[in-house]
Amino acid sequence: MTSAAAMVGGILAVALVTGLVVQVAHPFIRHDDWGFSLSSDEPGSTDIWARNQYEGRWLTWVWWRVLGQHLSIVMATTVFVVSYSTWVVGTVRLLRLRRWWQQAAATTALLVSTTWIQLVYWPGTLSPSMVVAAVAVWTLPYARRRRSTWWPWLFLSVGLAVLSYQPVALLLLFAVAVTERRSGFLRLVRVAVGFAVAYAAGVLVVWTLNWWAFGVFGVTLAQWRQPNPLHSVADLVTNLGRYRTQLRSLASDLGPALVVGAVATVVGLWGRRTRRATGLVLVAGLMSVSVEAAVTVVTGAVTGVRASLWAWPLIVLPAALLAAARGPWVRRTGVVCLLGLTFVGILQWRSDLGEHRQTRDEYDALITQVAEARQRFPGLPVVLWMEPAIRKTARGNMTAVTLQNMTQEQQGVYPRWCSKARCAAIAATVTPPPRGEVVVADGAIVLRVPPPPRWL
Repeated sequence: MTSAAAMVGGILAVALVTGLVVQVAHPFIRHDDWGFSLSSDEPGSTDIWARNQYEGRWLTWVWWRVLGQHLSIVMATTVFVVSYSTWVVGTVRLLRLRRWWQQAAATTALLVSTTWIQLVYWPGTLSPSMVVAAVAVWTLPYARRRRSTWWPWLFLSVGLAVLSYQPVALLLLFAVAVTERRSGFLRLVRVAVGFAVAYAAGVLVVWTLNWWAFGVFGVTLAQWRQPNPLHSVADLVTNLGRYRTQLRSLASDLGPALVVGAVATVVGLWGRRTRRATGLVLVAGLMSVSVEAAVTVVTGAVTGVRASLWAWPLIVLPAALLAAARGPWVRRTGVVCLLGLTFVGILQWRSDLGEHRQTRDEYDALITQVAEARQRFPGLPVVLWMEPAIRKTARGNMTAVTLQNMTQEQQGVYPRWCSKARCAAIAATVTPPPRGEVVVADGAIVLRVPPPPRWL
């Protein structure tokens, strides 16, 4: 079996076992990602330009203008998953594993990131960042051959990653660490400093564009992120506490994979032939933590576990480096660790995708009821109703927006909220009012929005 067939076969096997293939073919999309598949004049669309003031994802805006608004959600999900898989294969290729089964083990282990899977529900927003990562990792071996191509590659790749989704830039850092594992100390220092400068340059470009477009030199953090700008020692203590909580949540999310990765790291540092490469992966991890922590310390905003994409390569790559070592017992240890990481990741993927699939099925059933009601009463408008106490919450609004966009996608109708008088009349039809069903009341087809799912 060729190496390419082994890696692609591993990816396809994981996609089938975990249910990822179902997510691609019939995706569940989170509420605020729908706007990236719509043009500005369609119901449910959002002002993508204005979002740059709060997120600074200028490349994402360009992607939406040129391509994103013309893609279906299935195509957007396909681009997102295929691009990420391409990054995985490109990174494993840098390890130079000799045997096909080693390559397959490393591919599946690196693929099943417990953090990345939590991003699969935002393909419209995040696809450009995955395309940047995929292109960067495959051009890296050629760019590093000459100084004239290496530095432009570094600044362009890292800068574009920052302009699309900043955590993706840290994925490139691990690819660079693996590629440079045999480089001299001075070159490693130059690479590390160069990466930091390239990252800072990307941030500076974002801030400059925001100043040009909105008159604000920087990124305005939305209130839902609960910012706490650093102005005093008390703010420092508070923000450090927030990041400590973030790391605890990340460790809980990684679960047993963290233990397996720690074992592989210890073995890698102990072995004379693997110590250097494993150490470079740890340095990449330290730089990633520093960047992420600095954001929280300065702004008080916590990125959330799903943004810590650096965590999975940090625990997988030491095991992959063991699998590439010469000693037979070291190689076997690496392969066993890779298999363990794959097992943990697959269980997490099945759980996460399964929960969202259950929600998707529930919403599909409601939309089918809407279609049946429209056939019986073609002249009636379709409106949304939700329990007032739930509607006031952020989770309730997210649930309703998701249903609105799914109904528009499948039925071509965008349900509006019922008027105050009509909502009161609907609420009075039964006591207590049922939730999560479609009824005809007060001259309208009423989609009663279910309560938010447990995973939200």
